[in-house]
Amino acid sequence: MKELIDLAKQVREWQRKQTLSDTQLLKKFPGLGSTKTFVRICDGDLADLDGERWLVEYQQVLSLIAALADHNSEDEPLYDDLSTCARLRVVALDAMRETGNNRLVIVLGPPGTGKTSAALALAAKYGSRVVLAEADETWKSGQNALGGLLRAVGVRELPASAADRLARLIERLREGDRLIVIDEAHHMGVPAFNLVKTLLNQTGCQIVLLALPVLFRRLELAAYEEVRQLTQNRLLERLRFDTVESHDAEKFLSRRLNWNNGEIKRAAGACRELMARHGHLAFLKLACRKAKRLADGDPVTIDNFLAAVKFVSETR
Repeated sequence: MKELIDLAKQVREWQRKQTLSDTQLLKKFPGLGSTKTFVRICDGDLADLDGERWLVEYQQVLSLIAALADHNSEDEPLYDDLSTCARLRVVALDAMRETGNNRLVIVLGPPGTGKTSAALALAAKYGSRVVLAEADETWKSGQNALGGLLRAVGVRELPASAADRLARLIERLREGDRLIVIDEAHHMGVPAFNLVKTLLNQTGCQIVLLALPVLFRRLELAAYEEVRQLTQNRLLERLRFDTVESHDAEKFLSRRLNWNNGEIKRAAGACRELMARHGHLAFLKLACRKAKRLADGDPVTIDNFLAAVKFVSETR
């Protein structure tokens, strides 16, 4: 189990760079187990431990750390109390409790409304219970969709045939209850939709699809019968993240810029319409980043922020 020990050491190295205590680390990533378990694995003491089980857990934690690093280009924290995160968490819990086939959740929203952030927050809270995958154009092939999901659940050596890949994936999902989150689901094709249906029928997993509304609607029209079969008896809920709520924008600004309530409300009001036109939270992040650069090390003023909003809106 050298691979497991190496993974633990990678987590330990990341922890040191983030200056997190063991308590903070394990609260952030429950999949690492207890402090005692984590220390033992780091030290190479695997006696009486289920190595296969912990290997899957630690692979998931490293995948999540990598996803968070990609998502937060400037070490920006993940705000798991935004309304989008809370809404997805509630519906995901409902799906986890569902005993029938109604275990599919579809989340639709334009870029920047918090779909991916909500998925990352879900994975951070539930650890390896949540499997993160991202569809791309190759997922129009069922073989490639199977390969993507197998890699997401920690299978390194992929079977050659589609039948063997499906059997391996079903076997893996039956080993433990999993919630599979597929980002960029508007790239899926008919075979991938049929795969989702098969997994819901033959395993106890729950599946969340995150997609852009216009592209997903186009996909639904192109694969009408397959989507109808999938959603008619298996859809638990369809969430729509159409915009960023005002209180979420204010919460974001208060944490990023450390302002008082009056400044926060003025700033949020100044960019509300621009956010909707230029990328929602993505626009707000760029405006905060530009405002800090304009402040040049000093506290950001409302004038810095308004100038940043004007600049970003004119260059988007």
